[in-house]
Amino acid sequence: MTIRTQELVINFHMTEACNFRCAYCYAKWNDEPSNKELYGHTGAVDTLLTSLANYFFASNPIQKQLGYQRVRINFAGGEPMMLGKYFSSALAKAKALGFQTSVITNGHFLRKKMMREIAPNLDMLGISFDTADELIAQSIGRVDRHKRWLSPSQLLELCNSFRSINPLGKLKLNTVINPFNACENLSPLISQIKPDKWKLLRVLPVHDESQVISDTQYQAYINRHLPSFPNLIIEDNDDMWQSYLMINPQGQFYQNVSPTSGHIQSKPILQIGVHQALSQIPFDMRAFAKRYSEKGSS
Repeated sequence: MTIRTQELVINFHMTEACNFRCAYCYAKWNDEPSNKELYGHTGAVDTLLTSLANYFFASNPIQKQLGYQRVRINFAGGEPMMLGKYFSSALAKAKALGFQTSVITNGHFLRKKMMREIAPNLDMLGISFDTADELIAQSIGRVDRHKRWLSPSQLLELCNSFRSINPLGKLKLNTVINPFNACENLSPLISQIKPDKWKLLRVLPVHDESQVISDTQYQAYINRHLPSFPNLIIEDNDDMWQSYLMINPQGQFYQNVSPTSGHIQSKPILQIGVHQALSQIPFDMRAFAKRYSEKGSS
């Protein structure tokens, strides 16, 4: 039976650069120098976004299979807000082309000026937040080189600021469950923030097998938080394989093949076009649609 979805989400990882050093981070593609990232080449990101709009807003095999009505560009990284104007300009371009827009950020660079600039162009603000404990944040690597982290009070302030500027925007939190935070209880903080969505991701053993947690640990974390947030979006490892549509900083579609073999990449989209690039990576449309239909728009 065909599974349909209202929204197609394309995750554009604009940069591999990040001010945090999370041990479990999977946003590592290759050893290409940063000048290979599209944002540093005048007009390249605008051209990429335009190519995506021309393809995905028209009839295409994915649209015929999924029947989606809208397309969302989710900006991610690394940390996209490290790019400053490069990021805010790309966001504005995506919005002008007719995409729904979202971002996943660690919040560190989301200061008042940046918030005022980007909030009106965001349909969803996603913030990665793994712990309310500073020592746990240091253990995970969710601190910058000066040991600064996103505290619960700062997170709450960011959420309130976004909602005041863009009352129609959705607020989402992402939490990666790993060995350091597996016993924590974020219920009091989540009850204060009241996000529209909260996704619990089980740490992926792509780069560091020591980060693996057991089924029991993961399920215990879920059970601990369900009473305060019954609509949790739960994403275990099996939900992640080949169920995302992703573009790396060099403008290539890429896909996570298995826990041990890492990523495969297409040739650059700007060289061969969206259709041909898509044909070079696996994308499980059924798994994508199932993830959305069962867990809400993630």
